[in-house]
Amino acid sequence: MANSITRYFKGIWYALIGRVHKHTDKLTNNPEALRDAYEFIIRFKREKIQHYKNAIGQLIALVESKKSSLKDLTDDIVELERIKTNATKKTETIVAEMQKTGTPAAEIEQHPEYVQCVTAYNDLHATLEEKNAHVVKLEQKIKRAQEEIESFKLEITSLHRDLDRIKKEQSEAAADLVEARERRDIADILAGIK
Repeated sequence: MANSITRYFKGIWYALIGRVHKHTDKLTNNPEALRDAYEFIIRFKREKIQHYKNAIGQLIALVESKKSSLKDLTDDIVELERIKTNATKKTETIVAEMQKTGTPAAEIEQHPEYVQCVTAYNDLHATLEEKNAHVVKLEQKIKRAQEEIESFKLEITSLHRDLDRIKKEQSEAAADLVEARERRDIADILAGIK
């Protein structure tokens, strides 16, 4: 019993590190251990695939959240640009009206409405720079997340290929084991006849 358990865990270990074929001879006396080792690997690969799928789901949710934030931010930028343009036009209107009345440039710059418009313009400009910088960061985060998603998709494809290969190896190993036993039985029968 202890010997079969040891062979079972060795089989799992060898299968995990990719050396199944080198050590299948240790499992030839116990087809159940061989089958269990392959089943363990198959379960491991399936769990890994599921982990990648979960990660992709979380990344997609993150990307959608970032895209929503990006859209809101872009809408804010458009609105701020419109307000900034209006502030510029109002400033130009105030300056033009005051110049018509002959007000000197120094007094225009001190006029409360002019100061208010210039201050609003500067505040809007600073806010727009911050928001544009935030847009760039969001776009970079979205791009990185999408690259990770693609990487995970490739990994899932690779794991599916490995899974198919392992299933094929499992059936071949089982068939080889049965064939080897049959040959050994035939050889034993023939040896008994002689």
